[in-house]
Amino acid sequence: LPHALMRHIAVIDIGKTNAKLALVRAEDLREVAVVTHSNRVLPGPPWPHFDLEAIWTFLLSGLSQCHADHGIDAISVCTHGAAAVCLDEGGGIAAPMLDYEHNGPAALAAEYDAIRPGFAETGSPRLPGGLNLGAQLHWMFRADPRLRSRTRQIVTYPQVWGARLTGRTACDLSSLGCHTDLWNPWEGRYSSLVE
Repeated sequence: LPHALMRHIAVIDIGKTNAKLALVRAEDLREVAVVTHSNRVLPGPPWPHFDLEAIWTFLLSGLSQCHADHGIDAISVCTHGAAAVCLDEGGGIAAPMLDYEHNGPAALAAEYDAIRPGFAETGSPRLPGGLNLGAQLHWMFRADPRLRSRTRQIVTYPQVWGARLTGRTACDLSSLGCHTDLWNPWEGRYSSLVE
């Protein structure tokens, strides 16, 4: 829709502890409706992970209600960082989304440090545990040796919800470039870690 015709924007905001859906009036950016849901971490198996299905159910319910009450003209998605989801060939989840605070990636820190590109290539500082998305993926592929063969796409977290809503997968450069070790912003391409 042209901006002048847009009345309401549904803003999906998924943080570490809560998921929020806010319907925002386009003309003045005031919230018309807000609903929240606890973003809980399930213990596993195979590792501590976010309950994506519970969030999805919450989002569908909230979007349906907001649309019925006010109409929705656009949807915007933002999420906490240090997160991505491995998708299988059919677009389903190949493995649960690792909680970035899990200490598993720290166990392979030396191994990961030997293969990660330097700051000069990615602009990503080395962060502890799983705060570098590359460290999470490295650990997950080691922890579940069959995961690599099940994975057809790796999608950054905001785009997981975009894919579920539209059926189209993508990765946003701001998500890829956010301390992931996966993006080379100077050359506008994946880093050597991905290769």
